[in-house]
Amino acid sequence: MSTTDLILGARYVFPVEGDPIAEGRVTIREGRIAAVGPAGNRLPDVDLGNVAIIPGLVNAHTHLELSSIDPARDDPSSWPEDEIEWLGRVIAHRRENSLGSLRDAVDRNLDEALRAGTTMLADTTSAGLSWEAIAGSPVRAVVFAELIGLKRMRGLETNRQAWDWISSIQPADQVFANAKPGLSPHAPYSTAGWLYHRAASTQMPLSTHLAELPEERELLRHRRGRLREFLESMGAWDDDWEPISPEPADYIRRGALRDADWIVAHGTYLDADDFWQLRPEAGADGHRVAVAFCPRTHARFGHQPHPFREMLERGVVVCLGTDSLASTPSLSILDEMRFLHRLDASLGGPLLLTMGTLFGAWALRAETVTGSLKPGKSGDLAIVSLPDREADDPYALLLDSDLPVVASAFEGRFRADPGWRPGKELPGSRSG
Repeated sequence: MSTTDLILGARYVFPVEGDPIAEGRVTIREGRIAAVGPAGNRLPDVDLGNVAIIPGLVNAHTHLELSSIDPARDDPSSWPEDEIEWLGRVIAHRRENSLGSLRDAVDRNLDEALRAGTTMLADTTSAGLSWEAIAGSPVRAVVFAELIGLKRMRGLETNRQAWDWISSIQPADQVFANAKPGLSPHAPYSTAGWLYHRAASTQMPLSTHLAELPEERELLRHRRGRLREFLESMGAWDDDWEPISPEPADYIRRGALRDADWIVAHGTYLDADDFWQLRPEAGADGHRVAVAFCPRTHARFGHQPHPFREMLERGVVVCLGTDSLASTPSLSILDEMRFLHRLDASLGGPLLLTMGTLFGAWALRAETVTGSLKPGKSGDLAIVSLPDREADDPYALLLDSDLPVVASAFEGRFRADPGWRPGKELPGSRSG
């Protein structure tokens, strides 16, 4: 055994690609996982106590530049809220805040996400606004520059801003071990078709909001309804606009659009007959599509039940996101998992934990590096306090609880909550 090994002991280890391990051990060697298993006769170097070691959490859809815009509405007891009215407040929030204020929000919100055990995320931002903070932090990421505009001049402007940012990135910065750039045509109701096609031609990872609102379908099919009225009120409507298709799924799977990797944010109002278009292509090099479901944001706007179960049954990869603090109370994927579990206790712990870790890593082409506790993968971990009780199902200890993530590790380097101390100092650790 290497003298640089660090053996962590915990009440439970949840590998994801395997059953929970009581009195488990995770061995870290030079930033990677060297072994995962039961205690046997191995004494831990650090006994973490009554905690769970889980893979670092993957947030497959967030907007770090957005903060709460109406604290009174952040309380779930005030939900549901009208989403189109909310969109107007979000746009006003962006217009009223300087770039400096938005960058400050990125710093705060990224810190919150890391404290919540996030070790990988997909952030959608304005012209790479969050890149500098993310690229310098202990997290893997894809940063998606937002493309928006039905009117040609607005579309050209956001496209130029995105490419100015991408061109500014030094080649060495694009190593996937930390962060890489992507593009995000915002949504079919706000982004002209030529921007979708131009983004798909780049061979970069792509993300889009799709079938998020029932009003989107009415706009695509009939060019009318509340969304059109909203766009007209914002001066964003284009009388000459023609949709790629009346079917939202065609925005990612028609013609050359199907040759790109896509993360579909929300996907609530996709027809079941279209789910086949979301299935990944066979083979490691096949083009990937994944749906990022944001449960608490979905609940905030009172949408119809999300079809994620049927999607999963039909072979669609569904991962979890938080969206932004403008729509959800925290940037914690664990909180999203627990929220879903409270809504429906029949949702199995193995499924929820996989959606919050390995499926998100797969969507971002990082499943061979992170997303589960497996020898050879990066030492990306989250350490979660467990309640002082017994349970027949170990996942109940993780999900039927409000206890927090108390520490995390990225490539074997630890970050701990200032109020939590294991029996021995964790190497490379810092508080906060």
